[in-house]
Amino acid sequence: MPSIRKHASVFVTVLGVLGLLLLVVPNSVAQQDGNKDADDSFNPPPCDFSDQFYADNGVDVTQLVGRFGDKNGTTRLTGPPARGNQKNYVADPNCGQNDGTRRNFRILATTGGNSDDGTSPFSCANPAAPHPVGCNSLSAMEPETFEFISILAFLNSQAPWAQGPYSRTVGSINGGLQGVQQNPGVNITYGDPSVGEAPGQTLRGFAMQDIVSNFEAYATIKQRTPRGFALSPCSLQMIQNMQNPNATSVPSLCFPVADRVVNGQVISDVATPNLNQDWRFATNRNAMDGSDGNDPFGNPPNSAPFGYFCDDLLGSWIVTYFWFTQPPNTQMEPCKDIYAAIGAKNGFNLDGTPIILTADELNNQLEANSCGAEGQEAMDGSDGGAVFIICPALQDPRAGAITADAFLDQVLNFNGSPQNPALTINYMALQIFGKFANELTSAQLAQLPSLAAQRNPATAP
Repeated sequence: MPSIRKHASVFVTVLGVLGLLLLVVPNSVAQQDGNKDADDSFNPPPCDFSDQFYADNGVDVTQLVGRFGDKNGTTRLTGPPARGNQKNYVADPNCGQNDGTRRNFRILATTGGNSDDGTSPFSCANPAAPHPVGCNSLSAMEPETFEFISILAFLNSQAPWAQGPYSRTVGSINGGLQGVQQNPGVNITYGDPSVGEAPGQTLRGFAMQDIVSNFEAYATIKQRTPRGFALSPCSLQMIQNMQNPNATSVPSLCFPVADRVVNGQVISDVATPNLNQDWRFATNRNAMDGSDGNDPFGNPPNSAPFGYFCDDLLGSWIVTYFWFTQPPNTQMEPCKDIYAAIGAKNGFNLDGTPIILTADELNNQLEANSCGAEGQEAMDGSDGGAVFIICPALQDPRAGAITADAFLDQVLNFNGSPQNPALTINYMALQIFGKFANELTSAQLAQLPSLAAQRNPATAP
C-alpha cells in the first residue's frame, strides 16, 4: 500500500496547480451541471471490440497480444497499467447493448498523453474546434492538448493484419413472419485473391495496416539501465533505419524494446512502467464533416488520405519509438543547449532528458542536430515488442466517457507524484464533473481538490 508521503506528494503537486487554475479560470456557465442527468452522460465509456468487428477490419484476433478480457476475463485484468488493487477492466453487459461492435468488457484504465499536431477538437491550434480547451491564459501552463486512450491489445508484428480471405453474411432476415420480406442476406468479402484483393484489405479496398500506419503513437522507453545510460535500442533495424545505416550489430549497452515476463505475466515493452514520459500522438486527424478543408486528392498540406475517426475504425496506431543519442549530462553542443532549452519549457523526464511534446522538438531540434532519433520495430516481430497498438482515443472524454471507477494511467515521478500534474487535474475534472478543468466554474474548481482526494486516481488504492 502506498505510503502517506507518496499520496501527499501527489496532492501537494496537484493542489499547487489547482491554485493557479483558480486564479485564471473565469466563472463560466457549465455545459454539464454534474447532477447525473442526461446532459452528463451522452458520451459512453470505452469497451473492447467484438471478435466480429476485429475480423471485419482485417484483424485475426488469435494474433492479438495481451487483449483485455481474453482467457475468460483474466488476461491483463491486473498488472500494468493497473497498480495495487486496481483492475484494468470490468464485465459490463451494457457495452454490447450500447454499441453492437463492442463486447462486454468495459475499460477502466485510461491512458493519458498529448496530441502534437493541433488538429484535435480540443486544440487551441484548431480554430474550427467547437469547444476549444485551454485557449485562454491556461495555454502557457498547458502547452499540449490532452488525449485519452484505452490500450486494448498489442500487435507485435504485421501478422494480425495479414488475414487471408474473409467472408460473412449480413442483412439476412429469418423467421418468415407475415408481411416481412425475407432476405437471404449478402456476402461481404475482402482479401480474396480471385477478385484481385490483397490479404488484409478492408471492404473499401484499403489495407488496414496502410491506414493505421498514418497514425503514430510516440513512445520513449527508459534508457537508463543497470550498466548505464544506453544511447541505442536493442534493435538492429531501428538503429540502421534512423541512427546508423552501416551498423551490423547492436551495441553491448542498449535499452530493451521487447516484452518481458514478470510473475508469469507478459508485460509489453510500452507498458507505462517502461516509459520515461507520457505518450505523444501524431493523429493527422481529418474532420468527418470536411470542415478542416482536407482533400484526399488535393495537394499538400491538405491532402491527408485518411482520418482517424473516419477510417481507423479500431483506433489503432503504429508505435514510433524515439530516444536520445546523447546522455542527459552531455557537454556536446548543440545537444547540451537543446536539452536545456526544451527541458526549461517542458520539464525533464525520468531519465533526466527533456520531455518532448511536439514534432518540431523531435524532428527539427533533436534529430536535425543528431541529438535524438526515432524508429519502428521490425514488422516481422523479430524485435519482440509492440509494432502496433489497438487503443482507440475517446472522441470526447467529457460527459460520461470517464466513469467514476476508471483510473488514469500516466507516468509518475520517482516520489509518486505525476510527471504532468495538468494532465492529472484535467482527468479529475473530467471524471468528477464531466468537463475539462478550464470549463469548470469557480465553485466546481474549489470543490475539485477535496473530491479528487477522496478518489485519488493518481495512485493505487
